[in-house]
Amino acid sequence: MSIPVNHDDFIHDTAYNFYGTRLATCGSDKCIKIWDWNKQTGLWILNESILAHESSVVRLSWAHPEFGQVLASCSLDRTVKIWMEHEPSAKAGGSRWTCVSKIVDSSGVVHSVAFAPEYTSLIVAAASSDGKVRLHSPIEAVKLRNWSISGQIDFVPGGASDSDGPLSLSWCKSRFSAPHMLVVGGSKGNAVRVYQTGSMQPTKLHDIDFYDSYVLDVDWAPTMGRSFHLIATACSDGHVRIYKFWADPVMSNTSISEGLFVHENDDGVRNASKATNTAANGGDLSADYDSEDDEEEEDEEDDDDDDDEDEDDDDDSDSEGTDSDDDDNGVDAEDSEQGGDGLDTANDGSDDDDDDDNGTYSNSNPANNPNASNARRRTRAQGRRSGSKALGSSEQQQLSYPRSELVADLVVEPHVPIRRVRWNSTGTLLSSSGDDGVARMWKMTVNGTWREVAAITAEKSSAEM
Repeated sequence: MSIPVNHDDFIHDTAYNFYGTRLATCGSDKCIKIWDWNKQTGLWILNESILAHESSVVRLSWAHPEFGQVLASCSLDRTVKIWMEHEPSAKAGGSRWTCVSKIVDSSGVVHSVAFAPEYTSLIVAAASSDGKVRLHSPIEAVKLRNWSISGQIDFVPGGASDSDGPLSLSWCKSRFSAPHMLVVGGSKGNAVRVYQTGSMQPTKLHDIDFYDSYVLDVDWAPTMGRSFHLIATACSDGHVRIYKFWADPVMSNTSISEGLFVHENDDGVRNASKATNTAANGGDLSADYDSEDDEEEEDEEDDDDDDDEDEDDDDDSDSEGTDSDDDDNGVDAEDSEQGGDGLDTANDGSDDDDDDDNGTYSNSNPANNPNASNARRRTRAQGRRSGSKALGSSEQQQLSYPRSELVADLVVEPHVPIRRVRWNSTGTLLSSSGDDGVARMWKMTVNGTWREVAAITAEKSSAEM
């Protein structure tokens, strides 16, 4: 369906609220328009039209609803504004939306603004072309009138200018990640980096990549239980790139990332099953080995039972032969009883000592030792586990830091700058839009490759062709 937004100039950004029932649009006409979804009519109804800034409004971001109906906007006038919805005033024509704060800390054009996830706190990050990302927090969490800088990222040491290109950012949406992270891309050097927040001075965590063209947008996908993160970048060279990022170096060495893809051969299915078992056990690889040990133990127990039956038969035949030999040689019963008692006493003493000291049987025949097979199994299982976890010094040093991997380099034809990339709520579908006026949908196949599944234009979508 189409929405008659009635902007008088280019539309730069659209943003849905948390529930998807409210839509905000902004453009070069300096206006912000708020739209509400009407369930009965199935139409978007204009809630408010605001003359928001003194120049083009380029980005919008909704705060989590637990903080109220709060919207942030940034503009080419180098300001960030915080908007809050109130009950309409008693005066006729009273506005429902008011600007509760105006942030003017940036010395360059503010190209990107985003509220942090609700599990952190009420923080809004603003990336400007001066090469800095500033984290702002309200002094009063209720009125939201006064905001102060709670952290700053010097993305470009020494600063940058408007001619060095835009700067974009996106927060990590997973509440289970140990550090609070956000990804920043663009400006001078055209780099993409991950930063860790939570302190007054955020620190750089990892360099994702460097480009020869401008990085116009970045977006961090929801993890949805994956052991890795997905980060997408949009560049002016017409490329959309997707990266896997492991914040935890331990998880980057597991087979979960590969096991999530179901391949057509049996090995792929086996890897997927093993990865699922590993994930169910909290990423502990030893659980997989324990299951393998159980299977081997069952097989070996069956073999041991067969061996015991054969040994019992041999012992019966040996005992019969011994009895017949004793009868033939005329062995005295009393002497044999005394000798037997003496041997039994000596053996009992030896067994007691061995059991106390070593916990094993003194008999040198492994077949007569019921703990021998268990000891061999434990030794074999420990060897496999130590082999899987014992890494060389160079490999341990490599896993001591987070790492990333390029998994898809998607080229848009014709080569036009890609302005926006956005993930869906599960991180399985990626949308991109560029200067050709086409919105493309990208999805991963069962073989782990990404391909275009739909192209939508203002005139006609590929699904309608």
